[in-house]
Amino acid sequence: MYDTIIFDLDDTLTDDYANIKEAFKIVLEYKKEDYTDAKFEVFYSIDKKTWRDRAAGKLVTPYEEDIEKKAEWLRASRFLKYFGDTIDYDEAVHINNIYMDGMKRKVVAREGTLDIIKYLYNKKYALIIATNGPIVPLKSKLEKLQIEKYIKTIFSAEEVGFMKPHKEFYKGLLKKSGNPEKEKILFIGDELEKDIKGGIENNIDTCWCNYDNKQKITIYTPKYEIHKLEELKQIL
Repeated sequence: MYDTIIFDLDDTLTDDYANIKEAFKIVLEYKKEDYTDAKFEVFYSIDKKTWRDRAAGKLVTPYEEDIEKKAEWLRASRFLKYFGDTIDYDEAVHINNIYMDGMKRKVVAREGTLDIIKYLYNKKYALIIATNGPIVPLKSKLEKLQIEKYIKTIFSAEEVGFMKPHKEFYKGLLKKSGNPEKEKILFIGDELEKDIKGGIENNIDTCWCNYDNKQKITIYTPKYEIHKLEELKQIL
């Protein structure tokens, strides 16, 4: 039925919450501030809202025609919001670079990530990573997860300047992946409003990773729902 499996990365194959926390600690070290969970929760809320608003088209940057500058502005904006008027834009860009480097240092895998990737690779599926996350730490994350050699294509929203669930994201993704037949693709991700919505709107079957089993399916209904990666073996 399927011959191409596309995985979201952050919070699907990784524990993104843990990764972000470690990178944020490095930022605070640079700023000579003590880390607290309360501080982290403030930043984490800003970070999630930034990408949620951007994916929903609510956040417009001053550089919509320049993909690189747009990505820089979006990422720096999180630290401008967090640190307020104690830093300027250039310092926010510098802090973001420190943060991005921190994201590469410690990558926490979801349970079963390496096992399921090896399993699918050995079954001759074409494996693709498609993420809204930044290009810079992407390859490093795959290396630390020990899955890079099994992945045929990696694709970041930064390559086209549009995030999931935008149609331009999927257009760029499919083009880079060699335009596989949509009916033979399964897209696997953890976010209903991005991964599942995007798949549905682009006529691609989806599998929702509802790891904590606390979320409820909204208007975006995936073809499959799993709670552990190993459950994919019952589907594929």
